[in-house]
Amino acid sequence: MNNPINRRSFLESTGKIALAGSAFPVSLTAKHHKKMRFTLGLSQYSLRALLKDGSLDALDFPKFTVDQFGIKAIDLWEGGLPKDKLDDPKYLATMRKKADQAGTDLFLLMSGALDASAKKRVASTAKISASFDRAVQLGAPMVRVFLKAPGTDPVAGLQASVEALKPLADEAAKKNLTIAIEPGASSLSQKGAFLAEVATKLKHPALKLMPDFGKLKDNVYKGTKAMLPHTVTVSCKMHSFDKNGNQPDFDYPRLMKMIKQSAYKGILAIEWEGSALEPVAGVKASKKLIEKSLS
Repeated sequence: MNNPINRRSFLESTGKIALAGSAFPVSLTAKHHKKMRFTLGLSQYSLRALLKDGSLDALDFPKFTVDQFGIKAIDLWEGGLPKDKLDDPKYLATMRKKADQAGTDLFLLMSGALDASAKKRVASTAKISASFDRAVQLGAPMVRVFLKAPGTDPVAGLQASVEALKPLADEAAKKNLTIAIEPGASSLSQKGAFLAEVATKLKHPALKLMPDFGKLKDNVYKGTKAMLPHTVTVSCKMHSFDKNGNQPDFDYPRLMKMIKQSAYKGILAIEWEGSALEPVAGVKASKKLIEKSLS
């Protein structure tokens, strides 16, 4: 979607899927979501079962998301794309074209983990750098990265993480990309406060955070609150639902209230990770709970 006029028209119309209590004229980034404060998104990972059994082709994901859920902000997961096509320029161009044709905003590519340890940093960095190139070809302005901070000592882990992330953030900036660090790859990086320290110490415009409620292992509420000042997008993880349609693992109304009270503006991306419901039903139940919680 490299036509700014078309992108702006799409964003102004699709923000209206929107969400009670979110009608503030603010922006996510210079390029995305200028109309509404919050926009619902969908992670391709949510439909992994359909991709795995072949009932959904990855190239059809954008249109499927619009048709099934009325959602037009999407992210792609490298594990959800054919392995032999990840570095195929023609395939990536076709995916971008499919996203454009469906009227979707492909806002993020989900990459893997950056191992910040001295021994594995170089090889790990090269893998993330390859994801940057894919994101550029796809027209996705963000790349999700897990940070694997070494050890259990916060001071040493912080220093190693900053050293590993600095050159990657510089590379991302040169390619007009933003790194979105998601918690979960190590004991230190499962803590929102630790990731907030990393972002604060690095203080790089191309390095932001991506809370994931299911991966914050210390305290999801404290962790989310710590990350919010540095947040560029949110992964709204869902595992299951009780008889009232609530997520039993954490209090969604509390989390949405916290987000509304913060300065965050942008995409709330559904990530259905459960198995009790089929993927389509799981995403629809997730969408309903987020909208209810925001209202």
